[in-house]
Amino acid sequence: MSPLRRDNIGTRGQIDRSVDLPFVFRGFPRERLVCLFLAFCFWSGAADASGRTNEEFRGLWVVRHWLTDREQAMRAVQIAVDARLNALFVQVRGRGDAFYRSRLVPRSESLPDPDFDPLALLVEEGHRAGLEVHAWVNMYLTWKPTEQRPASPRHIFLRHPEWFMRSIDGVDMGRVALDGIDLVKRGVTGRFLSPGNPDVRAHLLRVIEEIVDEYDVDGIHMDYVRYPNIHYDYNPAVSNAFKARYGFDPAAGKDNEAGAGAGADVTDVRKLWHQWRSEQVTLLVGQVREAIARLKPAVRLSAAVKPDMESAYMQYGQDWIGWSNGRLVDFVVPMFYKGSAEEIERQMTEARTRVNKGSLYAGIGVWNQSADDTVAQIEIARRKGLQGVVLFSVDGFVEQKGLTGELQEGPFRAQSAVPEAKVKEEEDTRAETQAR
Repeated sequence: MSPLRRDNIGTRGQIDRSVDLPFVFRGFPRERLVCLFLAFCFWSGAADASGRTNEEFRGLWVVRHWLTDREQAMRAVQIAVDARLNALFVQVRGRGDAFYRSRLVPRSESLPDPDFDPLALLVEEGHRAGLEVHAWVNMYLTWKPTEQRPASPRHIFLRHPEWFMRSIDGVDMGRVALDGIDLVKRGVTGRFLSPGNPDVRAHLLRVIEEIVDEYDVDGIHMDYVRYPNIHYDYNPAVSNAFKARYGFDPAAGKDNEAGAGAGADVTDVRKLWHQWRSEQVTLLVGQVREAIARLKPAVRLSAAVKPDMESAYMQYGQDWIGWSNGRLVDFVVPMFYKGSAEEIERQMTEARTRVNKGSLYAGIGVWNQSADDTVAQIEIARRKGLQGVVLFSVDGFVEQKGLTGELQEGPFRAQSAVPEAKVKEEEDTRAETQAR
């Protein structure tokens, strides 16, 4: 494999990392080199007709099967460099396991080499290539939809089956045997932990804290931070907690004759239930935010979310507009994967109108469309004022041999730096004001 090219600029948080410098520059102070380097990048970017070369987030989702050996992982870094991207989202938690060294959760069954640490390698090589590296974590999605058992007895699916979701018609995701029920046909990707369980939140929080504490990641990227669909979660413990708080069973499906309980003025059971479901997810997002701020404030927090805001809230419990405008996340990535160009543009327009605090990046598919469609959607995102894009996924660059060239000759003709996080800019400004 050819060595990594280092032709892209350093990004936020990467400027003072060690890089290989040409001999002619070795006598210069680092600060002066940085200024010269950024000035050159600014000049070269300004010459590009796209007008989007100085600061634009350009991410790439790296699915976990790319992390099973060193050569494959290095290839993912090279693909990002060749396409002039500036950030990697590395899937280090797929089904309640670890593609890193963990004391809390079992090592992934997909990793044959016990000495290989994929996250450590990607952090080192990604930073060396000038890329930000974000740890991509599947949150509630924790095991497969089949009746296969985890190999490790340490897996949470075997240790705490009572922590998993249940459907309104009684399908218990914590049971190994599903009695012939096909979760996939029911529109469910796998087994999900219950957002309304405090022990689940505590467990997931420890998982995130371990990654942030042990690795020099630039961000935590939350995926599947949601319910699988509207029919979950009626886990008995969760339903009982709701009933204790509001005085009625959430599975009732209609107003309870006894009303909504003392102190409550909401009598619509379904509306209150949707609100409560969403609050449980938001509670975890807020706790993750606080933990990162305590451990490493420079680490960004983001989430991949459903693009239709109403459906995201009602069906999946994702109040991502609230997360962004409430400064719980630094940026959100709506997954604009499906629909016509007009529908995707409409969703981008609506999202841009509603998100006014954090940053908004467009999640764009490259596996399910042509390179021309991908380029067109990047241009739409730019026109609508989104601050960047994240491409799903690295597989698409292998399947579409011409995609890298299309990006190099089109929207990514020049390099681009990662924008500063709006949330952290606001926090820094507020802290400076208070200090005065």
